[in-house]
Amino acid sequence: MSANSTSTSVQRELSIRSESIQRVYNFYRNDLLFVNRRYQRKLIWTVEEKRTFIDSIVKGYPVPLILLAETTINEKVVFEIIDGMQRLNAITAFIEGQFDYNGQFFDLETMVESKSVLDREILVQKEPKLSREICEAFASYILPLSVYSFRDTNKVDEIFIRINSYGRHLSRQELRSAGTLGLFTDLVRSISSEIRTDTTPGNILNLSMMNEISITNIGLNYGIPVEDIFWVKHNVITKEMVREARDEEIVADILASMCFSELPGTSSQILDEYYGLTISEKSTDMQEALGRIGVDVLKYQFILVYNEIRTILDISGKNFRELVFKNPAQRLPRYFQTIFLAFHKILVKENNEVVSYPELIKKLDGISDYIRISEGGNWSASNKTDNVNAIAGIIQECFKEKASTDPARYKWLTEFESLLMQSKTEQTLYDFKQGFLILDGTDTFDDDSFSKIILTLTAMANNSPTAVGYVCVGVADKRKDSERIKEIYGITAKQYRGFFVTGIEHECIALKKDIDEFFRWIIQKIKNQPITNETIDIICREIRVISYFDKEIVIFKVKAARDPMMYDGKYYRRHGSNINEVLPEEYPSFFKSFQ
Repeated sequence: MSANSTSTSVQRELSIRSESIQRVYNFYRNDLLFVNRRYQRKLIWTVEEKRTFIDSIVKGYPVPLILLAETTINEKVVFEIIDGMQRLNAITAFIEGQFDYNGQFFDLETMVESKSVLDREILVQKEPKLSREICEAFASYILPLSVYSFRDTNKVDEIFIRINSYGRHLSRQELRSAGTLGLFTDLVRSISSEIRTDTTPGNILNLSMMNEISITNIGLNYGIPVEDIFWVKHNVITKEMVREARDEEIVADILASMCFSELPGTSSQILDEYYGLTISEKSTDMQEALGRIGVDVLKYQFILVYNEIRTILDISGKNFRELVFKNPAQRLPRYFQTIFLAFHKILVKENNEVVSYPELIKKLDGISDYIRISEGGNWSASNKTDNVNAIAGIIQECFKEKASTDPARYKWLTEFESLLMQSKTEQTLYDFKQGFLILDGTDTFDDDSFSKIILTLTAMANNSPTAVGYVCVGVADKRKDSERIKEIYGITAKQYRGFFVTGIEHECIALKKDIDEFFRWIIQKIKNQPITNETIDIICREIRVISYFDKEIVIFKVKAARDPMMYDGKYYRRHGSNINEVLPEEYPSFFKSFQ
């Protein structure tokens, strides 16, 4: 193909158009703007940066081009944001009153779409209001859009990488993540996301949901309080470093050390090679290691060690810095990596488990005195190895050979928190119940609620051929339920991001059953529900009881079957938190979606 024909093809795929802010807000409210988390960052603009951008629009200054890719989601034509997410969020957030401009807020009655959400009480008008004249000028401002209409996702990825790989506003780690797409990049991103608790069910996320998985900033109350993130809470790195993705750098370095039989050195250049920014022997070795060990195995091993460290810190009542250091230290991430890799050596490579937490905590108290980190930007392989072996030797006697393997024992601490957070961005496939008993003090099993749980699971499974749904019992999403449980049973809930984890142990005691008896009883009740034997098998196969700190929770998990699931002779689907019956006239399209 000639250069001219290539150019013509690109021009057919690309259209330059102008849309008013009012029109773009209409896109936003109608769920037409999406973000791909494989390469997009979270919301990182400060409130001052947002105000500055709004000021440019109010004054009629030109603003940078916004790049969108036209694509299809759920048979609906939508736009994936390639470049301009921070700007689009600033616009929509300003309209919806998330921040002010010169002490005043956008007048929601200015535009049809914003007035509609005001009238439906979805939004509340904040005072004082900006003048109608300024708001109308703002709403009519023309944004320059560049829209690509092709369906080749690899081309979209390449465009994003080219746009973002050369920006000076990105940190070194953000450049690595934006500049590469591969197994190592995805694995680092996945683990880092679970630790930050900003996981989502999939990579494609509605722009309106970005607040839920973004980190708080001064003047911006986002979904994840930065002080609660493990790295900040335990003084491993600062909140500013988390915003620069330095946590992903730590995860990447630890993963690289886990991949090889001999611990490698650490440097910025070496990480570039692991990410594939520079093709070298190291990048090839990394790809071979990922294929040999398996990304799922590596993730499991990482989360296993991470959860053990979390458990130790929780029992000790101290954060990481307080436990490990007698005096403040520099380069704290390398101390964390040293202890993490020592735990990995004992727990994973040598297949051991903790035999005494009190003794282990004593050993770890002030253990930084035995770590000698070399100076300079690079961390040599020999120094890393010496430190890991020294710490492993000190704590070794607090472990014993593992008698059996229990895949759920460690993993569910972090995985459960991820499940809670994912429910904030995908209500359809997640539901929570405070328990199985009616909260009237009579210790009566709520049969109607139990039937609703099974109905909900079938409706979730019918959402799509690839649907995976969860119902968690022992988790209250309303404070009044947790307060009622405390009033009746004396149980204090463990709070996590708006959820109240109450557990179901008090219900077992009330019904005079232990956990195993209770579990078998629940299985029998499932078998008595008006569902097919295949559906019974699917639900019973996936149900499990997990421990979250000192709380026992029952998790029902359902995966879509080859055919839709029936409940009491009818088909249902779940939309948000609502369960709707599939009507006979909808059967053709309903069954077609499963073919």
